[in-house]
Amino acid sequence: MKYTLVRFIYGAGEKSISTIGEVRSVFSLFLRAIQGCFSPSRVLSASFFAQISRQILYTGVEAMGLVGIIAFFCGVTIVVQSMTTMPQFGVTEYFGNILVVAVVRELGPFFTSLVVIGRSGAALAAYIGTMRVNKEIDALEVMGIDPIHFVVVPALAGMTLSMICLNVYFDMIAIVGGLVVANVTVQVPFGIFTGKVLEALSWVDILLSGSKGMVFGAIIAIVSCWYGLAVANIRAVPQAAMKAVVGSMTVTIILNIAVTVGFYAR
Repeated sequence: MKYTLVRFIYGAGEKSISTIGEVRSVFSLFLRAIQGCFSPSRVLSASFFAQISRQILYTGVEAMGLVGIIAFFCGVTIVVQSMTTMPQFGVTEYFGNILVVAVVRELGPFFTSLVVIGRSGAALAAYIGTMRVNKEIDALEVMGIDPIHFVVVPALAGMTLSMICLNVYFDMIAIVGGLVVANVTVQVPFGIFTGKVLEALSWVDILLSGSKGMVFGAIIAIVSCWYGLAVANIRAVPQAAMKAVVGSMTVTIILNIAVTVGFYAR
């Protein structure tokens, strides 16, 4: 019994030290990527903008269909639940507030981040891991090109911009979905529905939603790049993709809870 307890404590301590080391390494990569964003040689490079464009195309444009479907049904579900529940409490005029709080503040950034993690985060980790296995990262270093500037910085910039835009797109489609179902089911006029939503929406909601999208995008990009760069052999590429998804999702959920609790506890 005593030996088992010692092994457990030793394993927990070893895992904690390893996790702390990984967090420090990821944060170091983030700082180097931020520094690379302001490097004149990279900012003025045509290839830099081309790589950002490709990242935005894959992360943002190609994900609009899936994000739109999720957003539409999310808005529909929230409004249906609101319209059927609120009359019992005599507060039918607050459906706009519920839609803003549920979609703009919480579900929009969170659901969008889940889509990006599943699509782009895993693909980015696998892509960079394959580059590492094929010695392309080493070739860049031999040619005097910093892999952080060439690979990580465009991914960080492109994924962050894509997350912000997808977040706004999600909110708009969710509100449209809620508007449609409200008009069809209980004949709420478009003007009244839109007015209630705009009345409930404030700059604080917009800034909170945009900040979440920006931070979540940066987290997904950095975590995915870190796991991709840590690949040692071809067998580790699928594992890197899986770890990127799990790691990004874990950090995103923890940060989302912390921001939400901090916002409502102020």
